[in-house]
Order: sequence, then C-alpha cells, then structure tokens
Amino acid sequence: MSKLISPDFTDRETLLRDFVNECAGTAPSEQAGRLRDAAILFGLSAVDGQSLEAMLACEAYESAALLVLGDVPPFLLSRGASGCCLASMVLPDGTEEVVAEGATLALALLAAHAAVVLADPEAIMPATLPERARPAGVLLH
Repeated sequence: MSKLISPDFTDRETLLRDFVNECAGTAPSEQAGRLRDAAILFGLSAVDGQSLEAMLACEAYESAALLVLGDVPPFLLSRGASGCCLASMVLPDGTEEVVAEGATLALALLAAHAAVVLADPEAIMPATLPERARPAGVLLH
C-alpha cells in the first residue's frame, strides 16, 4: 500500500483529489501500485483482491482496472499520438462527464472514476465501504 492511502486517512475528498493527481503522474511501470491503492479506496472484496493480484501478475492492467471499479458509469478511453491516455466518464445522472488523463489506459480510467466520485460521492461510493460482490461487467482478458 502506498503512502497515499493509509487506513487512518479520513478526509475522503482530499484523498480522492490526491489519487487523481497520483494517477496522472504515475509512470506505466508503477501502475500496479495505483491499482492496489484503488482496490483499497473503492472497497474491493478479498476474493476479488486475489483476482486483482493474478491480473497484475499477467500485466492485464485494463482488466484489473475494470475489476477494481466494478459497475462503473459509461466511459470512453482514448490514446493520442503522443501516448497520453484519456478517459471520459459520464456522471450517474447523465448530466455531465469528466475527463482524466494518465500514462496508461488503466491509470486514466482510475483517475476518471475518482473524479466522478468527487463530483457525486453518494451515487458511486457510499460513506461506508461494504465489500462488493464480483461485478457483472466484462473483463478484457
């Protein structure tokens, strides 16, 4: 676990803003650490934690991001000619969208999800984080 996410950190808004910035500044070689941070931040279950580690061992980072985020709002991923990756995600009520960047598609997706949670915390991430069931979504690998 990185110093970014510690069990005694109580200011969720600051934590999420820091996480968005960390995702934008993380090198591709360090994305596994951000995915582990996101698993803690978004309440991944212990069973899914084992799946996450298996995906990270295979370098299936995009699939790992989808696993960590579970049922996410609609999103769009893109990668520009310069290599910068962008994720656009629609707020749950459909009124707005957020855009975030990262060095990889997985990092951009994590940052966009954290930005959505910042915009509408109760719709995405409850105040207490119960362990989630495995998401019904499709994984890439």
